[in-house]
Amino acid sequence: MSKALKQDAKQPLPISGWVLQLQSTLAADRKKKAVVGMETTRLENVDGEPSIWLVERDAMLAEYMVQQLHSFGFQVRHFSDAQELQQEKHSPPDLLLIDHRATQRQVISVDPVAFWRMQLKDYTCPILFTGSEESFTARLHALRSGGQNYFVKPLDMIKLASHIAQLIKTKDSQPERVMIVEDDVELARHLEYILENAGMQVRAFNRPDALFEAINDFNPELILMDLWLPGITGAEIAALLGQLERWSQLPIVYLSAEPDAELRGQALLRGGDAFLEKPIDKDLLVNLCRARVMRLRKLEHTKNKDALTGLLKHASIKEALQGQWQLAQRKPQTFCVVMLDIDHFKSVNDTHGHAVGDLVIAAFGTLLRQRFRSTDKLGRYGGEEFTLVLIDCAADNAANMVNSLREDFAAIQFTGGSNQFACTLSAGVVDNQRFPDDTAESLLNRADQALYQAKNSGRNRVCLAVD
Repeated sequence: MSKALKQDAKQPLPISGWVLQLQSTLAADRKKKAVVGMETTRLENVDGEPSIWLVERDAMLAEYMVQQLHSFGFQVRHFSDAQELQQEKHSPPDLLLIDHRATQRQVISVDPVAFWRMQLKDYTCPILFTGSEESFTARLHALRSGGQNYFVKPLDMIKLASHIAQLIKTKDSQPERVMIVEDDVELARHLEYILENAGMQVRAFNRPDALFEAINDFNPELILMDLWLPGITGAEIAALLGQLERWSQLPIVYLSAEPDAELRGQALLRGGDAFLEKPIDKDLLVNLCRARVMRLRKLEHTKNKDALTGLLKHASIKEALQGQWQLAQRKPQTFCVVMLDIDHFKSVNDTHGHAVGDLVIAAFGTLLRQRFRSTDKLGRYGGEEFTLVLIDCAADNAANMVNSLREDFAAIQFTGGSNQFACTLSAGVVDNQRFPDDTAESLLNRADQALYQAKNSGRNRVCLAVD
């Protein structure tokens, strides 16, 4: 509390004087804070937006969180006490965001884990806890209560929104892609049946010589392979794949009843990751495949993603575009390339500093990931410039989606120090359907030219590429 408010109890201020003192103190506190924040003028709910239920005791903090999360396209309902969740009869949310002390019941102080497990037992959605305690115990209690993460107050809303977007996207993420190389056709069909029932995409082959052509088409995230195949061993195939940079990190699980420990060890040294004993245990098969694919995806995320935005890096988005173009050459498919640029971004850094500039970039990255599908490729091309590769999407549809994104981004009010400001974006859009003879690089150049057309036409607009 400010010294101005510490008064002798024997000499109280008149009420009017006390209110003036309080107002003065709050105003001074606000001036002392180097505020870096954001809010939005976009207040309407949109059908289909992910739903978050926020359980938060502090009404002012809850109002702020609702506003911030709304700017990223989340619908948010606020509950001030956890017990209100028991009375809620609406459809369950996509995510619960909970202050771990959000109840007036005394049991929260005695056994918080038991309390939350009882309150949340009927919810299957992701659960995140928040709290002012940065301690091992608080994090452990959140974990044991069913939470997938714990965020410490004061909250970094950009990081929180980004994490929420990633969690909700994960629920709808692409299925694991598993390739089976097995000359026992009956076993291969059995494994394929099990994995497809678990929601995975599966391709099975009994001819190793067809593998290298098929692997480029299917782009597997894991290979299940017999250790002994006609004319070649699984270990030899693993070694050949390891020679190719694109497939050198691909997980390989051998299927074998080989009892010789030395032979098994040699096979692992030549590129395999694990063994599954025949006959194959169904649950172990599914869990092992999921765990290995998840590990690969995390590795690729670390290697290929920009740390500030979570989007693909420059080289990775260009590689993704090239891969999509090559796929469209083999199997005709419409896709779009979009180049976006935040208008006058240099003035943001010059006026408000690079910390605020990073906030703008991070907010836009999260907004992008929230607005587009998990199958789309989203990248930070460099600085304040971004590239999108939108799958099964024609230019007119892409332009409509990017226009909606442009409007939402312009509605965000950023704060640097005591100054509020908004940012706009310009974009250029092209699809491969209109320019069927273009290479991937040519399409990227056309999108870039359309972007400059948008810039030269006054900015804050979307332009389609022209002949």
